[in-house]
Amino acid sequence: MVRATFRALLVSAVVLGLATASAQDFDWRRFEGTSIRFMMNQHPFTNWLQPLVPEFEEATGIDVTLEVFPEDQFRQRRILEVSSAAATLDGYMIMPGQVSAQYLGAGWVRPVDDFLGDPTLTMPDLDLDDFYAGALDTFRSDAGLFGLPLQIESSVLFYRADLFEAAGLEGPPTTMDELMEYAAALEGDQMAGFAMRGRGAAATSQTVNLLYSFGGRWMDDEGNSALASPESVAAHEFYAELMREYGPPGPANLHWAEVTSLFAQGQAAMIFDANVFRPIMEDPAQAIDVVRENVRYAPLPAGPAGSVPGVLVWGLSVNHASQNPEAAWYFIQWAMSKENQERLLEFGVPAARASAWENEDFRANAPADWIEASQTSFQNGQPDWNPPVIPVAEVRDAYGQAIVAALEGRDIAEALQRAAASVDEIVERSRR
Repeated sequence: MVRATFRALLVSAVVLGLATASAQDFDWRRFEGTSIRFMMNQHPFTNWLQPLVPEFEEATGIDVTLEVFPEDQFRQRRILEVSSAAATLDGYMIMPGQVSAQYLGAGWVRPVDDFLGDPTLTMPDLDLDDFYAGALDTFRSDAGLFGLPLQIESSVLFYRADLFEAAGLEGPPTTMDELMEYAAALEGDQMAGFAMRGRGAAATSQTVNLLYSFGGRWMDDEGNSALASPESVAAHEFYAELMREYGPPGPANLHWAEVTSLFAQGQAAMIFDANVFRPIMEDPAQAIDVVRENVRYAPLPAGPAGSVPGVLVWGLSVNHASQNPEAAWYFIQWAMSKENQERLLEFGVPAARASAWENEDFRANAPADWIEASQTSFQNGQPDWNPPVIPVAEVRDAYGQAIVAALEGRDIAEALQRAAASVDEIVERSRR
């Protein structure tokens, strides 16, 4: 009942917001009578958005159909429709870090720069500068801006304040060297000093944070894999030592569920993973009391190149073959308006607008250090949390083999050299 009442209030506010925009000479009813169809991933954003669609329809006269699918099915159906130039698909949810190279190369997204330059098609308070730069940059290309970000996610350090105090450690580690020292000081018979993912391809979204922070990158200027660079070798040597010396047993078996469970159940003093897992650490059903009472948050410690985490972004784009691109753009603007981004963040999805994070109600209820750590990560983040290539999954698998080799104590430089050669072969094959 509380949630239903809350949603009703949100709906009223959304309608009021559109009415206010209309009063400012922006015609929200310009495309009245138009029907649009969006394909959506089954995601918390979609769960939030669906109940509000009827209010958008009432305020604009645009009929909206949302087709929602589980992620694997969503990806398959979306590529079938965009590759066949389905004119009945007007827009879709997209993670640029996963598919932008493929979609841009094939021309499957419609740039919106012409809309942005037309005040009759872009609402006056869209305010692109309000989006975190790392989030908006994932939608920038040589062809122009091809959508708007709805959420930005990055990784932060989770740590136990009580264990830090008992070990005489002041505040969270701010450098990678300190992280290693803290992990050594916190390790015990039943306590890992530190944990993060290690399960092959699943670990790449976290190890890339170390790669960037040690000065490495996915690809070099010639488009070849840079995984075997000296910076990359140094990052993975650090990672292997940290995990092998101070991590839990079997680090190559750790995915996010295992990492967060270790921390929530009091078996790890520090972990590094996505900021969206904060609710796990504050949930009595998932975290023991001493963890819930003492969990704290901090940004990624700085390596030789600084603190440079990867950022994961979802957003909405207009389909290249849409017959109603302007109406689809209306829907995207409305969904990512400042008011809706505030409500999305209160719903629990990390919104992509900076202003949403300044909302007084939100700041009164979320931990201040989590907000600060998240915002710092967003500002410093590198948008290519996945390799900027078309065969993303294959490249992650090849890189994941080097991660496992490092955790198993094999020659890291050699493993990365093999991974780099595999990546180059995979990328070259995709170009034929």
